[in-house]
Amino acid sequence: MRPVQDRRQTILEAALATLREEGYSGFTQPRVAARAGVRQSHLTYYYPTRLALIEAVARTAIDGQLAAVDAFAGEASLKVTAASIANVAIRHENTRVLMALAQAADEEPTIRSLFRELADGVAVRITRMLEAMGLAVTKEHVAMVHALVVGLAVIDLAMGRSDGKRRASSAIETLFSLLHDESKPS
Repeated sequence: MRPVQDRRQTILEAALATLREEGYSGFTQPRVAARAGVRQSHLTYYYPTRLALIEAVARTAIDGQLAAVDAFAGEASLKVTAASIANVAIRHENTRVLMALAQAADEEPTIRSLFRELADGVAVRITRMLEAMGLAVTKEHVAMVHALVVGLAVIDLAMGRSDGKRRASSAIETLFSLLHDESKPS
């Protein structure tokens, strides 16, 4: 018999995979249970409702996104940081999950709260990153970086261009250059 933590992890991995492939509308407990290889009664033992399951998936996805941002937060080079951010931004599987969670947040206040936590966590990390690179830091600058990266991720997913990583890196680097120019005394 598998330990409880292993079974929970198996269910969460299956839930994330289901969300990536089926979106929020296709995210059902029977589909997740089938993918996890467990009976639905076992799934509902750990996650009694669809909401409890989507909350656990949201927590896992948020922790993963924040860890990804932490991974490049120590870079000082504008070019290297832009490329690192672009690598994260064009991971379509993550964008699909975040878009599905955005849809869930529209219906579920608890998911909306978790999404706010993600946005606030990303803003803190962007602030630290801009400060470490010696760039101008205002709430508006942080919002611009965040909006640009999210927009690039969604557009790249929708368009599927072969040069998405290069385009994203170039756009982010351009924004960093503009913020760098703003940081210089007049």
